[in-house]
Amino acid sequence: MLNKKQIVFIEPKATVNTYRIARTLKLTGKYETALFCFSKVDKSFFEKAYDKIFILEISHKLRIKNLINFAQKSLSKTGKRFFKKMERTNPHIFQITGPDLFSLMAILFLKKDATKIYYANDLWGADKRNFFFTKKYWVKGEFQKLCEKISFKMIDGVINKHAYKQFTLLNYDVPTPKMSLPPICLDEWTIPPKKKKNKEIHIAYGGSPFPSWGKNISFLEIVKIITSQKIYLHSYGPCTDGKDNPILIKESEKNKYYKFHERVNPNNLNKELSKYDYGIFPEFWEPSEVDSNPGIVKTGMGTKMTNYIEAGLPIIISKQDEYMAKIVEKYNIGFSIDFGDLKNLRKIIEQKDYRQLQKNVKKFQEEFKWSKKIKDIEKFYEKVIKTKSEAP
Repeated sequence: MLNKKQIVFIEPKATVNTYRIARTLKLTGKYETALFCFSKVDKSFFEKAYDKIFILEISHKLRIKNLINFAQKSLSKTGKRFFKKMERTNPHIFQITGPDLFSLMAILFLKKDATKIYYANDLWGADKRNFFFTKKYWVKGEFQKLCEKISFKMIDGVINKHAYKQFTLLNYDVPTPKMSLPPICLDEWTIPPKKKKNKEIHIAYGGSPFPSWGKNISFLEIVKIITSQKIYLHSYGPCTDGKDNPILIKESEKNKYYKFHERVNPNNLNKELSKYDYGIFPEFWEPSEVDSNPGIVKTGMGTKMTNYIEAGLPIIISKQDEYMAKIVEKYNIGFSIDFGDLKNLRKIIEQKDYRQLQKNVKKFQEEFKWSKKIKDIEKFYEKVIKTKSEAP
C-alpha cells in the first residue's frame, strides 16, 4: 500500500504494551511504525512491531553522574544523530510513553505543531503518597510526578493503561482528549484454553515476585499459604528487589509446590503460562492503605492480566484490585477473593465450574483482540488530530 501513515513511538524503555499496538498497526498495512528508545532493545523481537528502530542508550537511574552522562551522550555525535532523526521525522502521530525524564525531553524537543499523544504506562499523579517519605521511590517518585505534570501541559491526547477514573484522582486538569484501554489480546500471542489433564492445581504468577514494602503482604507469606494446600505456584523472573532472590530460591528448593522460574521472553511467555490452570495477582494490602491511596490499587491495570487472558487462563485476583476484579467478575473469566479467603483457596477452586470459566475466557479473547480493537486507537488518533487542528 502506498502513502502509509507513519506512527512514531518514543519510549524510555521498549514495552510490551506498546509493542502490541505498534505490531497491530503495522499488520493493517496502512502504517509505517518507528521506535525511538533510550534503552537497549532486543531487535530480533521488536523488529516485528517496528519498521525502523533508533536507540540512544542512557542509564535510567536518577543520579547526578547519570544526569551528566545524559548531557554528554546527548551532545555526542551519536546523540546528535539520534535527536536529529527524531526532529526530522514528520509522522501522522507521535506516541510517547511516560512518565520519565526522557519522555519529557522528547516532548520538549519535538516541534510544537507535531501531534503528540502521551501513553501513560503509569499515572504517577494518581498516587497520593508523598514519595519524599517513602523508602522505595523517594526523590524519584516526586520527580516522575513533576515530569508527568509538565508533559500533560504539552501533549494533545492521553491514552491510559489503567482505569479512566485515574484522571479524576489527579490534582490538576488534563483538558485534552483521553481514553483508557481494557486488556486487549494480540492475536498471534493468543492461545485457546487447554483441556485440564489431571486433578493437580497449578497457578502461575507471570511476573517478578515483589518485595514487602509499604503495607502489602509479603510474597513469601502468600507462597506458603497457597502451597500449604498442595497447590503448585509458579513465578517468573527475578524478584523486583534482588535481595529477595536467595530467599525465594531457597523456598523453591525445599518446597516442592513452589517453582521459581527464570524470566521468559515476551514472545514465549504466554505459551509457558498456558501450561497451567489459573493466573493469579497475589498482591494484598492492609485496608487502610487501599482506602487512603486508591490510585495505587483500586484503579490499576496489571499487564499480566492481558498475558493470562492471551494464555487462556482464568484469573484469581484480590477484591482490592477493584478495576481488574470488576472486569473478571463482569465477564466471569475467573474470581476475586479477599486475603482471608486465601487459606481456603483449594476449596474455592474445586467449587468452580472450570470448564465454563475457560469458555468465558475464550469468548473474551475473541471479543477483545487487537485486530478488532485497533479501530478504537485509530479513531482516537484522528480525534486528537481534529481537536488540535480546531484549537485556537
